Amino acid sequence: MVASLLCISRKVEKLIRKYRTSDPRELCDALDVHVSVKDLGNVIKGYYFCQSRIGYIALNSRVSESMRRILVAHELGHDRLHKKIAMLRGFKEVEFFDISRPTEYEANIFAAELLINDNELLGMLNFDEKSFFDIAQELDVPAPLLDFKLRILRDKGYHFEPLYIANGDFLKDNIDGCFVEEAWIGQ
Repeated sequence: MVASLLCISRKVEKLIRKYRTSDPRELCDALDVHVSVKDLGNVIKGYYFCQSRIGYIALNSRVSESMRRILVAHELGHDRLHKKIAMLRGFKEVEFFDISRPTEYEANIFAAELLINDNELLGMLNFDEKSFFDIAQELDVPAPLLDFKLRILRDKGYHFEPLYIANGDFLKDNIDGCFVEEAWIGQ
């Protein structure tokens, strides 16, 4: 069953209140979700798996620090929303970014809600001179993640029309600034 935007939003708000942080790495520490960084090659940016009821997030060392923050938030979404699925059968590599799977959409909603504060975004949207893409850059998030956040705000009753540029698999795309330049030298 697909979780509603507001249900996911409430789960994120509860986590932030309980642990007094919206930093995805701090939440992973508090929730005993282990994060490791290793070379995963040129294709996979990160993934989540669960072993013996403990969540693990693997991040590609070739990915920029800014993108790692987004990936940790996304994978933490899998831990909080889909841990039972991961314990039963795990996430297969081909499913990581399969847009037909609601789990990716839900993890993106979780990440958007965790990383983008409502009040901060609402304040930025009140300035007419800032474009959607300017705001995404200022928040240091990919534009599709901001699009997910606007969908959440719409469901919360705000009158915003999301651009609907984001789909469940946007993280698999080569997002500008995603990979660390030095990692590609000599390849």
